This record gives sequence, structure tokens and C-alpha cells, in this order.
Amino acid sequence: MENKINKAKEVVLNGGVILYPTDTIWGIGCSAIIESAIKKILKIKRRNNNKLLICLVSSIEMLKRYVKNVPEYVLKYLDDDSPTTIVYPKVTGMNQVLYGKNESIAIRLVKDNFCKELINQINAPLISTSANISGKPFPKKFQEIDKKIINEVDYVVNFDDSNLKNPKPSRIIKVLLNGQIEIIRE
Repeated sequence: MENKINKAKEVVLNGGVILYPTDTIWGIGCSAIIESAIKKILKIKRRNNNKLLICLVSSIEMLKRYVKNVPEYVLKYLDDDSPTTIVYPKVTGMNQVLYGKNESIAIRLVKDNFCKELINQINAPLISTSANISGKPFPKKFQEIDKKIINEVDYVVNFDDSNLKNPKPSRIIKVLLNGQIEIIRE
């Protein structure tokens, strides 16, 4: 695993895009700081920037670098076994291309060991978006990934994807400015 992390780290730090298994499904990723890499992901997915990309963080400490006020009630979702992406308002420190309304960004505290270690190595959030062309079904297995995507990324992290127990996208919860939450995807 160390060789795969080192290669992925090199690609990501140099502004490249990787194809990798996450704690949910196969994803396309890059640094959440490097604008050219983020734009490359949008191009690979044939998608405009009207929908938030998810950023993965490795720890609550890293989350708090970007989200100054993590509501206490959100912590229960972060400890849950179900991968949960939370859309936070007023996020700072990431590339402007990622921001939605109210400077919001979708962030997930990742549980997968490969992802955690890679994020720790690059010392920045990692973009994670499903490895599909926008509007197409997300792939549950590597063999289902469109060859166009495989050919357009800079590095494919070869892993046995049988450890993806129940491959499906994460649940998404939005923290509203008034402190309430809204369930976007269960």
C-alpha cells in the first residue's frame, strides 16, 4: 500500500488527478487546493461547476482547519458508521472553484485507511467525486468505470475493490446558516 500512497501523493501534489477506491465508491480525486486539477476533474466528468464536489479530510482536527464552527450536533454524524458528507457554510482555505452559496463546501471525514494516509501525506483535503461521466450511473466495481475516465486520469490506484462492502454514495447533510440541518441524500 505504501508504494500506491507514494505514487498517488506525487501525482496529487503535482496537480494531477487520480482514480481510487474511497470508503464509499470509486472516486476521481485531486488536491482541494490546486485549481487546475479541480478543473481537470470537471472536464473528465463533463460537468459544469453548478454542483459541489466533495472534499475528504482525514481527521476532525483537519476539518476544523477549514470549518471554524463545527456544530456539536454534527459530531454524531461524523462518528456514525455510515459515510456522511456534510455541507458546511462559511468554509475557508480551499480553492474558490469549490465554493457554493454562502462559501459552502461539502466535506466528509473519511474512514478508509488508504484515503486517510494519502490525505495526511498531502496535508490537504482530497477531492472525491464519483468515477462516472456526469449524469451516468456511478460504478460499483472497477470494471464498470468508463474507459474514457481511466484514460484521462493521471494515475489509477489499483486495488481489489471487493472490500467496498456496500458501494453507494455517502449520505449528504447540509448545515444551514440558522444552525438547522437539511438531509439532501439519505
